[in-house]
This record gives sequence, structure tokens and C-alpha cells, in this order.
Amino acid sequence: MTEYATIGTCLVCSQGRLIISRDDESGILYVLCEECESEWTCPEDSQDLDAATQAKHGRSTLLERGELEMHPWKAFLW
Repeated sequence: MTEYATIGTCLVCSQGRLIISRDDESGILYVLCEECESEWTCPEDSQDLDAATQAKHGRSTLLERGELEMHPWKAFLW
């Protein structure tokens, strides 16, 4: 089973896991709700409903926990 880089539960839909993702084209990391597809630019912003966007990023890859081993966002993992 894949252990995604999950940081919490979505405040928009209250159902989906928030997963750190990477935009495949730009390589930018961001937070994505697996259910409603709301997006945030960073883990800190994912607690702010007003900071949520949608469709800002294109095709993306959901990151696994191990991919954040040396990244500062590792501190936000559940």
C-alpha cells in the first residue's frame, strides 16, 4: 500500500486527505485534496479556506512520504 505524504484532512470538503503533490510540468510542490481537488501553495496555507484554489496546477504526482525525507515540509506529515 502506498504511503502518501499526507498532512491532514481538507477543510473545504471535510473528507479528503491533504497530500503533498508535485506539478509534473513545473516541478512545483503544493498541497492537494484527493477528494475535492482543492489546492494550496504550502502546508501552512492548507489551514486557510480563503487560500484554497482549484485547477491552478495541471497533471500532478502524489508524493510518497519517503520523497520528502530531506524537504522542510516533512515536518507537516501525519
